[in-house]
Amino acid sequence: MNKNQLNKFRMYEAVNLVLDTHPAQVGNEGDLFMAQQLLKSGQEIIGQNRQVQEADTSGLTQKKRELRNELIKLMLLFAVGLKAQATIAKDLELKTKADYKPSELKTSTDDRLFDIAALLKGLALPLRSDLVRYFIGETQFREMERLLFEFKLAIPKRRVAINRSKTSTSNIAGVFKSQDKLLKEHLDALVAPYQFSQPDFFHAYRNARSIVGYTGRGKAEKVVTEKIP
Repeated sequence: MNKNQLNKFRMYEAVNLVLDTHPAQVGNEGDLFMAQQLLKSGQEIIGQNRQVQEADTSGLTQKKRELRNELIKLMLLFAVGLKAQATIAKDLELKTKADYKPSELKTSTDDRLFDIAALLKGLALPLRSDLVRYFIGETQFREMERLLFEFKLAIPKRRVAINRSKTSTSNIAGVFKSQDKLLKEHLDALVAPYQFSQPDFFHAYRNARSIVGYTGRGKAEKVVTEKIP
């Protein structure tokens, strides 16, 4: 949630608290009671989506970063070995295909990096026996296979986490809109008559409907009071 949404969410909580502490006025049935239940339901939905939105995806990011670094290191070994072999064999085409610099690999997208790694592996397979002299043996081929497999899996996992967060952000915005409409068009109107018969309840509700603009440092920046009929 952004700061404005967080401030509104605090206001929803304050309104619910006032209604919870005035059971005689709210009752356990009727329009006011049902309106509060809808407000609570909206809060619960916001809370659920907020957990998804704020889920820690840093673990996925760190894992993928480690895989990238390992993969790039091995790719450079393959590239250097292939170029050395191409030089001896005077194979200009192979030398050109295997010519990748560290800076190019480090700035490649995940998908492109995977494709380049698969290409280097494919170029190296027919030359397995020749590449041993360049420190590329069975261990390195198995490691390349493992890294390609794990890195490919890591890419969609990160995307899924990001997409879930975006979906939750969209869901939260929709619920906030519904909550605001519920307050302005129903709860405010239902509580308004109490200003004459039970002013303490009315003023407590009205104060709860004030949106405090927190700066994020624990200090209030400003107070915006919603208009209540």
